[in-house]
Amino acid sequence: MTTSSIPSVIEQQTRWARSKGFEPKNAYLMSLADNLRQQLSAGALKDFERGNGSELRQRGIRPPKMQALRSSAALSANVFDYWRSHDPAPLQQALGLHDKIARISFEEHFPTGLKGNPPNVDVLLKLEGAHYVAIESKFTEWLSPRDRILDPKYFPLGEELWTLQNLPNCQALAIGFRELGPFKFLDAPQLLKHALGIARKKAGTYELLYIYFDWKCPEGKIHADEVVRFGNMVGAEIPFRALTYQELFKRLDHTARPDDAAYLEYLHARYLGS
Repeated sequence: MTTSSIPSVIEQQTRWARSKGFEPKNAYLMSLADNLRQQLSAGALKDFERGNGSELRQRGIRPPKMQALRSSAALSANVFDYWRSHDPAPLQQALGLHDKIARISFEEHFPTGLKGNPPNVDVLLKLEGAHYVAIESKFTEWLSPRDRILDPKYFPLGEELWTLQNLPNCQALAIGFRELGPFKFLDAPQLLKHALGIARKKAGTYELLYIYFDWKCPEGKIHADEVVRFGNMVGAEIPFRALTYQELFKRLDHTARPDDAAYLEYLHARYLGS
């Protein structure tokens, strides 16, 4: 098995960029506008400026992270920001949600009660009826195998943070990440942090949705198995489910309206190569 299939994704994205007349440099586009289907909405711009990911900030001589061809922030913006200015009913149906989407935001904070920056939820859907869908979005991050661990601060002496929030299965899984966790491709520690932050929210009900860009490679099968295993291990403690972006796009093909055709054409050309 190769170390990573990320170069093949970058190659696909580079072909798309050149088909649009863009010339990437070191897998980055020259402007944010080139990497987005539409200019960020005013709300999305504020969200990303507020977030801890520093997606829009110049990094010395390096461009902002959101200008990378494989930027997961650009991917989530290209998919979800469109629905902030359009009736999101097709998105609601594609995601299998019963209640209407009332608000879409990015980079929302869910404090865990510990010091330091709280983890950001990539996309948050506020539904009617005080229900929330917290979305963890991945583009190529999962393609790099890592020894994933949790920071020692998540294990204060004499306290079990997840158990205190009635998440004993999550606590048991978290303990496995004190040294060398049982997952290589799925960032389970990040999902556990989100579960902890979500559980501390006492107003409304929440579910955790993992949406990732799939890629046909040996790592893909291992990652998919890890996603299923994570869901089985946390059980019914947190409503957790997973979906690929490819499947989401197919569903949108059936739920979208004629006015959404240009949006779907962009997603297909950019991310499916069709």
